[in-house]
Amino acid sequence: MRGKGRRWLRTGDAGARPSLVSVLGGARGKVVGSGVYLGEGRVLTCSHVVNEALGRDWFAQDEPTGQPVEVAFPAGESCAPLAARTVTWIPARCTVSGAAPPRPARTGDATWYGDLALLELAGGAPASVRPMDWAKMAQGQEVRAWYAGGQPFTYADGSVQSCDEWLGFVDSQLRGAAIGPGYSGGPLWCEDQEAAVGIVLGVMEPPTGRFASAQVIRRTIVLPWQAIQAELHAGTPQLAAVPPPAPPGGRPLAPVDPATRHSLTALVAGLLADPGKRTEQGRRLADELDLDTTQAVPSVDDIVEILLTRHRAIATFTEGLPAGDRANAQKLLAFGRAALIPGLLSVREHAWLLDLLSKDVRGRFPEAAREALPHTTLFDEPPALADPPHHEASDTMTTSATDATTAIDVDRLIAALEEFWGDSAPVPDGSPRVPALLRAVEYLAATCGPKQMRDFWEWSEQVAHRLGVAREALSERRDDGADWARRRRERTGPPSPRLTVRLTRCSAETYRCEAWYDPGTGSSGTERQVVADDEPHECAEIVRLLHRVLVRETASAGPPAVVPLVEVLLDPEDLDVAVDQWENEASPYEVPLVLGAEYAVVVRCPEVRRRAPESVQHWRSRWAEIDRGGLLRLDHRHTTPRQVYGLLKADLAVARVIIDCPPQHRAALRAVCLVLGVPVVVWDRQATHGTPSDQLTALLLNGPVRTLPHRVRRHRARALAESEGTTGTATLVPALVWDDASRPPPRPFWIDPTVEEPTP
Repeated sequence: MRGKGRRWLRTGDAGARPSLVSVLGGARGKVVGSGVYLGEGRVLTCSHVVNEALGRDWFAQDEPTGQPVEVAFPAGESCAPLAARTVTWIPARCTVSGAAPPRPARTGDATWYGDLALLELAGGAPASVRPMDWAKMAQGQEVRAWYAGGQPFTYADGSVQSCDEWLGFVDSQLRGAAIGPGYSGGPLWCEDQEAAVGIVLGVMEPPTGRFASAQVIRRTIVLPWQAIQAELHAGTPQLAAVPPPAPPGGRPLAPVDPATRHSLTALVAGLLADPGKRTEQGRRLADELDLDTTQAVPSVDDIVEILLTRHRAIATFTEGLPAGDRANAQKLLAFGRAALIPGLLSVREHAWLLDLLSKDVRGRFPEAAREALPHTTLFDEPPALADPPHHEASDTMTTSATDATTAIDVDRLIAALEEFWGDSAPVPDGSPRVPALLRAVEYLAATCGPKQMRDFWEWSEQVAHRLGVAREALSERRDDGADWARRRRERTGPPSPRLTVRLTRCSAETYRCEAWYDPGTGSSGTERQVVADDEPHECAEIVRLLHRVLVRETASAGPPAVVPLVEVLLDPEDLDVAVDQWENEASPYEVPLVLGAEYAVVVRCPEVRRRAPESVQHWRSRWAEIDRGGLLRLDHRHTTPRQVYGLLKADLAVARVIIDCPPQHRAALRAVCLVLGVPVVVWDRQATHGTPSDQLTALLLNGPVRTLPHRVRRHRARALAESEGTTGTATLVPALVWDDASRPPPRPFWIDPTVEEPTP
C-alpha cells in the first residue's frame, strides 16, 4: 500500500528540510549544529551541540539551566534567531541507558550514548515549519542528512550498516558530500519510510599519524529513533509531554484499525472508480494539502493513505465531492471521527475563517466561545502562564498586551473547538449535530456590524451545508447568539467576575469549601461549580485554593476589567468570621496574600431567606432601590431589635445600613436588618464601643453605590500598610454584607427548594 503511494506522492528532500533546525552559538550567531522540530514548540538536538553553542566543553554533564540557546529555522519565512531553553537534558555517556553506574563520555571516546537535549521555544515556530515524521531505524536503510544551515546542496547520503536499540552506524561512499561538523543533531531522512529514522551524533575519525588509503573512513555515529524514544522516557517522568511522531501539518494521529481502513477504502473505491475522476480529486487534494506528486494516476490506496494521515484531509476531500454525493460525504466524515482524524474544517474553510477573524474581532472570540459553550471543559485549564497575574491597587484593570499576546491564542482555540463535533443542543431527527465551532462563530457574528455578520453567516452556512447540518438547527444557534449579544450590549460596565464560596464549619478552625465561578458577562447558564471538596481545610489552605481557582479562571478568559468579587456564603451565626482577613501564610519566598485585600470580599447570608421566606420580597424590593434608596445609621441610641424594626418599616426604601452600635447589640440588630431584606450592611470589626465612626459613613458615601465592595477592598489594602509600625491608632476594619438580588447565589443554597417562594 505504501509502495503504490510512493509512486504518486513524492516526498524526498521536501519531507525533512521543513523540520530542520539550526543551533547557533558564539557572539555572531554562527551555526554550530543541527536539530529537528518535534512540534508543540519542542526542538530535539544533541546535548554536545548545546554545549558547543554555549561555549562549554563538548561533553559537559550539568544542564545549562537558565542559559538561553538560539535556534533558527532555515525553511521558515524568516531565519531570524529564536530563543529556546532546555527542558530535558541527557548528557553523553559511555554506558547504555540503565547501566549502573553511568560513566560520562570524554573527549576522544570513539562512541557514546545518550547525548540528547530537548529545547522549548520561547515563542512559536514559523507557520511553514512542521513536525518531523519518524520511523524505526533498521539495517540497510538509505538515509540522507543536511548541514544545519539547511542549504539543499549540503545533503550527504549514506546507508545504515549496523543498528541496535541504542546506537547505529551509517557509512557513506567516497562521492558527494560527507557528514561532518554542523550535521550533529540533525535528522536522518529515509525516503522509503517517508520519515526520519534517527539523528546524527558524530563522525568516526581515522587513526592519528600518517594517512593511508586503507584508512579512509566515512562512518557516522547515529542515534536510532527507537533509542531516542527509550532515552527520553527512561527514568524521566517529566518527559511525558514529549510529542510523539506527528503527521505533516497536524497533531499526532491515533492508529487506525484495519477494519476502518478497509471500510474507508471500499467507500473511496466506489466514489473514485473512474481513473480520470480519481486523478482530478487526487490532484485537488494534493494541491490543497501542499503535497508534491508525480504525474502518475493515484491509486485508491494513495487517496486513503492521505485521508488517514494528513491533517484536514477528509474535510478537504468531502468539500470537493459533487452535491449528489452528500450521503457518501457524511459517511466519510463519520469515518474521520471514528479514526480521530483532526480537522473539522477543510484547508480552504480554515483559511477563510482566519481571514474573517480580523484584529478587531479576534479579541472577542474567546468570550463568544465561552458564552456559546458554558458547560464545556475546554476552558477549565488556562494557557501556560509565566507568572500568575497580580491585581494592582486600582480596581479597574488595564492591559498593554500586544496583538501577539492574547489570553487564548485564536488558532489554538479554533483547533480545540474543532474537536467538539456537537454542542449538545437538540437538532432535527436524522441530521448531524451542530459543531461547537459553528455555534461559537454564530455568537461571535452577533457581536459584529452588519457586513462582518453577513460574512460570518456565509462562512457558517457553507460549512454547515458540507457537514449536512440542518438549516433550522443553525438558525436556532444564530438566535441564541443574537440574544446573548443583545444582553451583552445592554450590560452597563465591563464583565464583573464573581466567585461564590460556600463555607461549612467543621471545627473552630476548619471548613468545608464549595465554590462556583461566574465570568460576569450577563449571560445565563455561565456559572459553574469549580470547587467541591468534602475535606475540612484550615483558613490558609482555603485562601490558597481560592486564589488558584481565580488565577486559572480569569487567565483563561483574559485579564478581567475589574478585580473579581468573592462572595462568601455564611450562616447567621458565622457572620463575624473575618474571612476578609484570612491569609495564605506565605513562605519567605512566596508572595503574601490577604483575601480581602487581593479580592473584593463580601459576605452573604442566604440562610436568612430559608428561615424567613417572607424576607425574599423585602430583599428584592430594597435592592431595586439600591441606587436611590435611603441610608440608615444605627448608633449608640439603638440597642433593641424592636427599634430597628420600626425604622425599617417606616422607610421601605432603605437599602444600606451602617451598624455603629455597641458591639454587644450588633448581632441582634444585624439579624433584623437581614430578615427585613436589607441587602447592604456594613460594620467595623474592630469597634469596641458605641462612639460614632465617620469613617464608615465616608466609606459608603464617597463613591457610587455599586462600587462599594471595591472601595472596601482598597481600604483594606491601605489599612494593611498603615497598620505596620503604628500604635495607639484604631484602624477601621470594615465587614460588608453585599446581597445582590440581581445575581442570586447558586440555587441549591439560597433557598430551600421545599419552601414555596412568595410571588414577587
